[in-house]
Amino acid sequence: MKKTLHLILIFLCPILAFSNGFVLKGNVEGLQTGTVTLAYVNEAGEDTTLIASITGGMFTLTGKVPEPELARLTITEGWAYNISIFLENSAITLHLVKDVAEKTTVTGSASEIVYEKLNPGMDEFFEHARKNEAAHHQYAGGFNPQAIISADSLWSVQQRQWIQNIRAAIALNPENYAALYFIRWLLFKPDNYDAILSAYKQLSPAVRQGLAGKKFFAEFEHLHKASKGQPAPEISGKDTSGKAVTLAAFKGKVVLLDFWSSYCGPCRQENVRLLPIYQKYHARGFEIVSFSLDNASRFWLGAIRKDGLIWPQASDLRGGAGATAGIYDITDMPRNVLIDQTGKIYAKDIHGEDLIKALEGLLGKGK
Repeated sequence: MKKTLHLILIFLCPILAFSNGFVLKGNVEGLQTGTVTLAYVNEAGEDTTLIASITGGMFTLTGKVPEPELARLTITEGWAYNISIFLENSAITLHLVKDVAEKTTVTGSASEIVYEKLNPGMDEFFEHARKNEAAHHQYAGGFNPQAIISADSLWSVQQRQWIQNIRAAIALNPENYAALYFIRWLLFKPDNYDAILSAYKQLSPAVRQGLAGKKFFAEFEHLHKASKGQPAPEISGKDTSGKAVTLAAFKGKVVLLDFWSSYCGPCRQENVRLLPIYQKYHARGFEIVSFSLDNASRFWLGAIRKDGLIWPQASDLRGGAGATAGIYDITDMPRNVLIDQTGKIYAKDIHGEDLIKALEGLLGKGK
């Protein structure tokens, strides 16, 4: 009971910055000598690395951060060890046990308590995300639409629970930088922008206006521009003969922006499935515009020929670093964006029977 009350009081207390910054003292059980490094962002917004010697199993690191942030602590001698720790301007104590990373304990950082409480939920979040992506890749083309529906349902439930857990932590303490860190990870697969924005706005103005808060909101706005119901951002590349390909050139048509690469197996399978759909609906006003995230022209051109692709193809041949990937935040493949006749995003990552149903509805409206 006393422990529970102690945790509640920590959550409720605002984070008070030490005027002299942080003092991180560590004790490494089972390792007498070595070197420890701490990587973080300093008050000038610069990446900084502190280095300290381990003597008699003890070390001390001092510095100053502009706000609580997730830092990386590493030890290379004795055993490969690195952890993420929420650093804030306070007196922090770290206890490590050689070769047993799970026995690490951190005290003195209020943000660390929130981080450790929520972190298992993030692991579950990513596990569900991976299963969801796998189901879509495996059953793209409508071979087993029920499996996709089931995967999406489980993903939605898990995401709602994840957001609820984050909001509960913020309710205990709006000055919660750790919660902001986890909100940011929701952008990994943002199915619900309203819920993400609502959780962000629950944080205190000080957190929202901090370095991490501003960075999050900039990322949020960038992704929101390419979300369902928004005007599709312009995108351009060069076709196989070097001529410009733009989204604006297909205004008034239903367009499927398809992101793929020659080395992506599921992408190549999706090419085969898209061909009959294109042939059936192209004359009714449907267009596919594929943007490749390839680096080498010969592999890209070879895949186009081998797969028999007959719709417009474009690439800047810069892989994932290209502008085509950044505008729509393409981090994996295959991905696609369906755009209606008005130029708005109608759906994302739509395949098989779902794509056919959407085309029937959209092209029917155009008659």
